[in-house]
Amino acid sequence: MSIDRAKTVVVTGANGLVGRALLQKLKQTQAYTIALTRLPVDLPANRVVTGSLDSPPALAAIGGADCVVHLAGTFFPVGKSSYWTDNVVATEKVATAFKDSKAKRILFLSHVGANEASKNQYLRTKAQAERLLTATGKEVVIFRCTHIIGPPDVPGPFAFSLLARPGKKAGVLGNGRQIVAPLYVGDAVMALILAMAEGPPGVYELAGPDQMSLDELVRLLNRNPEVRISHLPTWAARILGVVLPMLPSAFVDVVLQDSTGDSSRAKSTFGLKLTSLRSIW
Repeated sequence: MSIDRAKTVVVTGANGLVGRALLQKLKQTQAYTIALTRLPVDLPANRVVTGSLDSPPALAAIGGADCVVHLAGTFFPVGKSSYWTDNVVATEKVATAFKDSKAKRILFLSHVGANEASKNQYLRTKAQAERLLTATGKEVVIFRCTHIIGPPDVPGPFAFSLLARPGKKAGVLGNGRQIVAPLYVGDAVMALILAMAEGPPGVYELAGPDQMSLDELVRLLNRNPEVRISHLPTWAARILGVVLPMLPSAFVDVVLQDSTGDSSRAKSTFGLKLTSLRSIW
């Protein structure tokens, strides 16, 4: 887990599932970590900087970094958040600071299927963010990930949404036959740490080693093969994604799709060993 080339690591979006797990893992290294967050929060970092990503303290942190890990963004915008502001505008701020910094490399978690021509706003804005970072002319390593799942004590928002409440059914968008290859958060973290110091820049897909239906994932996460599942038909899910602001249509569309990827390049380049969620849950 050598990160000799990245002694000072700045992590944006550090309060998310991946950010917290990454900071916790980096505590085992010699890295000096600076976490950038919107609001004050307790994090396992050497220093926490709050506020906008273009605030003077944030710009100074990025400017002095050896490596930047850009995790700020949204899959499910809430309130005043939006895919454009959180995925594109935020990345533009980071890219501007990164371009003028001493850092040689920036790491970015994107999503499988990211494409600027996509009709899906989430996938389109993730691809736009990729382009902004690449345009800096510096080393950029992009991991396009499938759905990321944490351990049972910290499952993460996507896994949490699939857990049945006491006396209730687990809710699933669509027929549950979507094929998914969920990625364990620990593997996403390890990929980021390894990519801080080695491997050529570029875009790598990162998916879990097990493919299963969404219904099978629900049974696994609930640790109950007999858990009752309520399916919202595809047509109904798409309508709700249009008429209900609290259920973004881009999120609905991604969940209704298969979520798989080819991790072979990432595995061979960074020496990754991927974890089966069945061994975690």
